[in-house]
Amino acid sequence: MTTPTKRIQVCMPQHLVQGLDQLTADGVDSSRSEAVINSVRRLVLEYEDDDPFKKVILNSYLGKPVQRSIDDLRGILDPQDIMNGIRDAFGTDSIDQIITEVRR
Repeated sequence: MTTPTKRIQVCMPQHLVQGLDQLTADGVDSSRSEAVINSVRRLVLEYEDDDPFKKVILNSYLGKPVQRSIDDLRGILDPQDIMNGIRDAFGTDSIDQIITEVRR
């Protein structure tokens, strides 16, 4: 039994389309559609992960309502651990460089 699908249309920067084409050429995915589906699936699964830090950062960046603020995380995580996590994830703790990286 196949899962029902819905066609959506997206516009994306040319360099991302080239990235999709490269994934297809390298055999990682069989088509652009499959590459997009797999990417969205990974994003959804990562978001569903019960990591309060990821959810607060992601929702804050997207301008979405958050149940907790970054300040609330201090009771859950040590601020130095947060900074180390950011540095590990992005290779820097410069907010300007992180935002540039996330917007790519």
